[in-house]
Amino acid sequence: MGRDQTELWAALDKWSISPEDVSPYKDVYRVEALEGLYCLKEIDKKPRRVLALAGVFEHLLDRAFTKTAKAYRTKEGSIIGKTSSGHSFILTDWLVGRKPRFGSSNADLIGATTTLALFHQASVGFTPPSGGRLRNRLNRWPSRFSSRLRQVVELRDMLEHKPFLDNFDRAFMEYYPWILDRAQDGWCILATSQYDQLVEEVRESRSFCHGDVAERNFVVTTTGEYCLIDLDLVRRDLRVADLYKLFRDVMKKRDWDFQAGKLILDSYSAVAPLTPEEITVLYALLSYPHKIIHLLLRYYIKREGRSYGWSTRKFIEKLRELGERRHMIDQFLESFRKEYDVR
Repeated sequence: MGRDQTELWAALDKWSISPEDVSPYKDVYRVEALEGLYCLKEIDKKPRRVLALAGVFEHLLDRAFTKTAKAYRTKEGSIIGKTSSGHSFILTDWLVGRKPRFGSSNADLIGATTTLALFHQASVGFTPPSGGRLRNRLNRWPSRFSSRLRQVVELRDMLEHKPFLDNFDRAFMEYYPWILDRAQDGWCILATSQYDQLVEEVRESRSFCHGDVAERNFVVTTTGEYCLIDLDLVRRDLRVADLYKLFRDVMKKRDWDFQAGKLILDSYSAVAPLTPEEITVLYALLSYPHKIIHLLLRYYIKREGRSYGWSTRKFIEKLRELGERRHMIDQFLESFRKEYDVR
């Protein structure tokens, strides 16, 4: 963790608490105070997004959405505490509990999915405060599908002119027909769906999405409540974009078991019913091979994030790991199309 202790204590002074100890934990700080345990987190450096995130917390408070860590106001009444050096922090409760077990517990899967549905319902009607601006992914999926598909085809063509193929190249060529088939299927379904209409509905409802729905961002509290945490990546998008990310996390742990996917959709729709048009777009998102294409682009074009220092062997292992799941994925998608009549 990178922040100087002096700055952390200066940030904590913005709130009416009596901190006794501050320690790093993953990408946040655990604060022990006389009043209890808190979580201090530095948030987006862009001023417009800082304002928007503060507005999101205000909105959820107004909507009485309690299934997240409660945010505390500073002495000045703001959700955001800003230090003299210009860094922005937010202080929330430190939720005591456990991480859900998506790989083995249907109860955890139902509880987390239900919380996500309630979160989406609470998001409706959000207008950022003056000067604030949310991330916006509305209308981005079609262009992403087409541009990445084009890049993959170009990469495959490039190999025809490469004098020596390494083991990653050979694995790519082996999986390429499947990657192309899945990408074209996802793109065709999305292109013929009611995606544009759904985008307009989101604009009218002024709702938002979490942006990073995964097991690591839920907490099951000691009282058995399922809470959604880490709202840094909140954005405008279709709610099925959040469901897609939940599916991706769960299916990896459940070996693409269709019954687990059906449980997610049944649990979500019991709170906030999904339309056939939304389910069609969700299918398109699931069919498109985002992860494997992302890996290809990182290997051939730009290594960044966790993959920055990876060896070729590590890339090959990751590609094989993804590629060897293709038969499971195909079976899952076939069951999905039949169950929900996706055409």
